[in-house]
Amino acid sequence: MQHDAAATFSKTPPHAKGLPLLGNSLNMRVDPLHYFVKLYHQHGTVFRVTILGRPYWVMAGIEANRFLAREGEAHFGSESLFGGLARELGSDALLTALDGAPHRHQRKVQRRGFSKEIMLSQLNTIQAVSKDHIDQWQPGAVLPLFRTVQKLVTDQLGMVLGGRTCGPYFDDLWYFLNTNMKAHVMKTTPMFILKSPKYLRAKARTQLFAREVLDWHRANPPISREPDLFDDLLAAVDENGKPYSEKMLNASVIGSYFAGMDTISSTISFLLASLLMRPQLLERVLVEVDTAFENGGITPEALRKMDTLHHAAMETLRLYPAAPFTPRTVTESFEFNGYVFPKDTEVYIANCVTHYLPEFYPNPHEFDPDRYDRPDHPKTAQAFAPYTLGAHTCLGAGMAEVQMMAVVASLLRSLDLAIDPPNTPLVVYAAPIPNPGPKYAIKVIGKRKPLV
Repeated sequence: MQHDAAATFSKTPPHAKGLPLLGNSLNMRVDPLHYFVKLYHQHGTVFRVTILGRPYWVMAGIEANRFLAREGEAHFGSESLFGGLARELGSDALLTALDGAPHRHQRKVQRRGFSKEIMLSQLNTIQAVSKDHIDQWQPGAVLPLFRTVQKLVTDQLGMVLGGRTCGPYFDDLWYFLNTNMKAHVMKTTPMFILKSPKYLRAKARTQLFAREVLDWHRANPPISREPDLFDDLLAAVDENGKPYSEKMLNASVIGSYFAGMDTISSTISFLLASLLMRPQLLERVLVEVDTAFENGGITPEALRKMDTLHHAAMETLRLYPAAPFTPRTVTESFEFNGYVFPKDTEVYIANCVTHYLPEFYPNPHEFDPDRYDRPDHPKTAQAFAPYTLGAHTCLGAGMAEVQMMAVVASLLRSLDLAIDPPNTPLVVYAAPIPNPGPKYAIKVIGKRKPLV
C-alpha cells in the first residue's frame, strides 16, 4: 500500500479521479470491490468517491473492519439508507433500517427463525423445492443463471421461513425490492420511478402477498406443526412490550423473502459458475455429492463431510461477496486514521477489501478452495467479512451457508450443466447486489441422477 502520510491529516480524504457529473458512478457499476481495492492501494485506508453527484467517504482495510465491528453501532446509522425501503413497506420498523435497542430486540425475535439449525432441520424441504424446479428444466434448455437461482432460492426460503412459496408474486417482489434498492439505498435511480404504474402495481401485490401469508398463519397456528419465523413475529412484542403493528408485521414478512432473493442467490450463482469453470475441482465436488446421495441424501452429517464444496463456498464468499461494502451514515462524529468524519457524512465501509490483500490471502485473485486446509494459511480476525461486521452482521449467515451448499449439491447431483456459451467470462455486475449479470447463462446438457 502506498500513500502520502502527510495527506492523512488534511481536512478531507483524497478523492478518486472521476468523470464530470458522473463522478465514479461507472466504476461502481461493474465490480465495485476490485475498484475499492485499487483505490485502497492508491490512497490508503480513507478516500472519497462521488456517485451521481453524491459524495461518499470510504473506509477500507483491516483497521476499518475492526472499527466497524467494535465501534460501528456507536457511530453509524442505517435509517437514512434503508428507512425509505421500510416506509415503502408501510413501516419504520424494518430490521435493516433499525439501530440500537430496537434493532437488537428485533434480531432477538427473529434469531430462531433465521438460524442455521432451522435450515438444517428443513433440508428435506430444500431438496423437495429443488426437485420441483429441476424437473422443469429439460436437456437443451439454456437458463439465465442468476434469475433461475433467484426463483429457486426465494421459493425455498418461503417454505422454510413461512410455509409457502412466493409463486406468482415473485416478479412483483423482485421488482419492488430492486427498484427500492436502486432508488433509496444505492441512489442510482431517480425517485420518480416510485410513482410509475409498474412499480405501484408491484408494491400493491407485494403488500397483498404479505397479508395472505399472515392470514394463513393466523388461521393455521403452530399446533400440529413446528412454529416458523412468522409465527414468532405474530407472538412477539416490541422492545416496549407492545404487540407489533400490522404494518410492521407486513414489512417483516416481505423483508424475510428479500433476505436471500439477491444475496444468497448471488453467492450460489458465482459458486456454481466457479465450479463449472474448473473441471478438476468440479469432479472432486461431484464425488462428495454422489457419495452423500448414495448414503441417504443431503443430511446435516453429509454436509459436514463435503469439505471441498464447503471450501469452494468460502472461496466464493471471499472473491464474490454479496455485500462487498457496507453503506452507512455517520450519526456521531469520530476520528479514524487521522481523519475526522463529520456527522451526516455518507460512508462506505469497504469490508471486503481485505479479501484481496495478500497478507491475509496469499495469491488473493486465485480461486483456491484448498487454501483453507493449509496449516500456514493466515487466520486474522475480521479479515473475512462477506456478511459485514458488527451489530448488523447478517442474521442468517449460517442459514445461508447451509442453503448454498444444499442447492449446489442438488443441482450437480441431478444435472449435467455447462456455461453457455462456453468460456463466457465471469463478470461482477452491481445492479444493485453483485451478480453475474442477466446474460450469464447455463445449459442443461442432460440429466444425471434423480433426487430421492
